[in-house]
Amino acid sequence: MQKIISKILPLLCLVFFTVCANAQPVSNQSKEELTKQKQQIQREIDELNASLKSIQTNTKSVLKKYNIVKDKIEARERLVNHINKEMKQLDEDMYLKQVEIYRLKKELDTLKQKYAQSVVYAYKNRSNYQYLNFLFSAQSFNDAIKRVNYLKGYRRLREVEAASIAKTQNDLLHNITQLNTSIQDKKGALVSQTEQLQVLEQDRKEKDDVVKQLRGQEKEVNAQITKREKQRRELNNAITAIIRREAIEAEKKEKERLAKIKAAEEIRKKQLEAEAAAAKLAAARAKAEADAKSKADAAEKATAEAKAKKLEDDARKAEQKSVTYNSTMTPAAGKNITLPNGKTRDYSAFEGTPEGLTMSIDFEKKRGQLPWPVNSGIISRRFGIHQINAYSKEVIDGIIFSLPAGTPVKAVADGEVTYIGNFDEYKVVMVRHGRYVTIYNRLSDVTVTKGQKVNAGTLIGKAGIGDDGDGEFEFRVMNGSAKCVNPEAWLKPR
Repeated sequence: MQKIISKILPLLCLVFFTVCANAQPVSNQSKEELTKQKQQIQREIDELNASLKSIQTNTKSVLKKYNIVKDKIEARERLVNHINKEMKQLDEDMYLKQVEIYRLKKELDTLKQKYAQSVVYAYKNRSNYQYLNFLFSAQSFNDAIKRVNYLKGYRRLREVEAASIAKTQNDLLHNITQLNTSIQDKKGALVSQTEQLQVLEQDRKEKDDVVKQLRGQEKEVNAQITKREKQRRELNNAITAIIRREAIEAEKKEKERLAKIKAAEEIRKKQLEAEAAAAKLAAARAKAEADAKSKADAAEKATAEAKAKKLEDDARKAEQKSVTYNSTMTPAAGKNITLPNGKTRDYSAFEGTPEGLTMSIDFEKKRGQLPWPVNSGIISRRFGIHQINAYSKEVIDGIIFSLPAGTPVKAVADGEVTYIGNFDEYKVVMVRHGRYVTIYNRLSDVTVTKGQKVNAGTLIGKAGIGDDGDGEFEFRVMNGSAKCVNPEAWLKPR
């Protein structure tokens, strides 16, 4: 039993080493991705720190401070999580390297042992007389040739063994170097983890300080939240009414378009029916003439029958054309729209025209790849419901940027400006992209006009000033159901 185990164990180890070695490239790729994500999170934290520093002395920005510090803690926790993943990855790499080093050492020992045996055998049989005796003791000329080839092959085998030993030694040194590098990387990751955990603790203390400020300014903060909520509801009500009017207008235009098409089709239908009736009447007359001339000579009778037959064929063709046309007349708008790829989806009046349908499809294709509406600033408040304290919460229907006042705001996709309005001290612009809508709120200035066609990158306006005196801008995305969705899911990574 022990002999069987001793024979099988090396084979199992070899299979295990091979699997581990093959898993290595995937680990390296994951490590690169983790490094890239870490760098992106670090840039986000740096931007948040810079924004926090710029509003540090503004007593009206306590709510913004709270949101920035909260986002910074979330980003820092993500960074620590990525460091933990990196350390786990390094542990796996180090383990694989140690396994590979062990395998290479075993292989190197085996190669050296075989090579040593070969060298010893060659040394013991180094006499030229023995070589000559080996050759001349051949039974035939062909046997002698085989023995010469054997000696040459034996020499080449020793050369291959020596080259294999050199290659294995190089691979071993390479893996040892990589292992040492991984050990140093892990030490650096441990230092980075310790530093980030310390900074995270400072961030949490900073959040506690801001919460104290919020409690000290609870009346002002609640008034600010109430004002924002009032503005949000007024804007939402206005947007809902605007979209409803746009839908009614789009439905009206679609019905008018279909009515014109149907009227033209009805006229054409009557024309075809009249042509079919006339052809049928002419065929009947020709047949009557043929019957009247049936008693005439054979030549006139054949001519009349041929004419009658031709007119009957024309009448059948005209009738068939009329029937075919009636079956292909444009139907009224239904509950589904057929897409270019043959699939169907719920009908939308904003996709009644080829242009509207194309804009919807193009907008959907760019989900997660749309350009950002501004080139600078940070997201100070994100989409969703945010609990400020035990009694107050804030609802954000888009994303709110904190940025210098007057920052240019650009369209994120091709579309048409359908609304420009004023809400308190702000301006708002709506751009329709088929069934989708993007909203650019809290603008101080607008550079487009209603009905204007815009492209991705077209200047919409400039960012306004928030309640705390700093620059602010809100961006929203609404889907085909006229509901606000998270804009960050549509924008490309920064």
